[in-house]
Amino acid sequence: MHALSGEKYWLSVVVPTYNRAQQLGYTLKSLSDQTLDRSAFEVVVIDDGSTDESFQVAKGFEHRLNLKYAYQMDQGYRVASARNLGIRIAEGAICVFVDSGVIAHSDCLRQHLRCHRTNRRAVAVIGYTYGWGEYELSGVVDPNNADEAIARLVAMGTVFDIRENVFRKYDYDIGRLSVPWTLYYGGHSSARKASLFQVGLFDEHYDGKWGVEDQDLGYRLHQDGQLIVLCRSATVLHLPLPADRAARERQASENCRYFHQKYQTLQSRVFLDAYERDNVAWQMSHKEVVDFHELFLAAEARQPRADGGTGMEAPRRRSDRERASERGAGNRR
Repeated sequence: MHALSGEKYWLSVVVPTYNRAQQLGYTLKSLSDQTLDRSAFEVVVIDDGSTDESFQVAKGFEHRLNLKYAYQMDQGYRVASARNLGIRIAEGAICVFVDSGVIAHSDCLRQHLRCHRTNRRAVAVIGYTYGWGEYELSGVVDPNNADEAIARLVAMGTVFDIRENVFRKYDYDIGRLSVPWTLYYGGHSSARKASLFQVGLFDEHYDGKWGVEDQDLGYRLHQDGQLIVLCRSATVLHLPLPADRAARERQASENCRYFHQKYQTLQSRVFLDAYERDNVAWQMSHKEVVDFHELFLAAEARQPRADGGTGMEAPRRRSDRERASERGAGNRR
């Protein structure tokens, strides 16, 4: 057992999949090439009702990974349910979420573990994901060699994480943002299993539509006092997959409305308004995301105050010393 919580493994990598046998194979190959010792982690594949060769592909890695495979009946797109099933059968202290079609650098899992172990506070970790969105990578990278593929993208200097514009703007220190949960994407992230149970896991009301179930989880982790951090050294490549932009835009908008109805906060209102204005298709085409931190501060400043003012004063900027102290407190054991 491992010291973090007495669990069998340090990490459980939860991989939801649906009819992506080839992409699942690439993902499992990258997980079998990790520098983290095999005894420290397991891989939990949750099949959301596939009719292709996904089961056979997963079985082919049983001798290379501590592998669990679970199947849930095909009742439509149910990624929240799939991840929750993975969490429930996981035997690791920390759950790392990696979608099928994502290939992980060989040091990725070790970096997730390092980030959790070196923060005194419980953290929810965002990993760095090259290529989320629509990029033409055929013939450019070898999906069977994650390290070489990621190194090639770094050398090209043209393919980044779609959130890079916000990461860079705030010096990759997203823990100090007012709404870091807006950057918490389920395709490559991690959190302690105990924390996930504490906040109620993924909300399965999002099943049937694409998007927002991961930000909803991030919102609740943040409200629960979890520090949301970026682990820039935990890198993956999201292989390109065909996507119906119009359907995703419509479904994400519906899920954003549910999100706001659920919480009824200024943060949820800003989140909904921004998505209805700058939708998923816009973000994909521009290869960047909305700066929700900036939008929320502006919205907060417009809120009426008890003295009748509008609260338009700019928020006090923290000094470099204050910010360094906060970062140190979060990163020292």
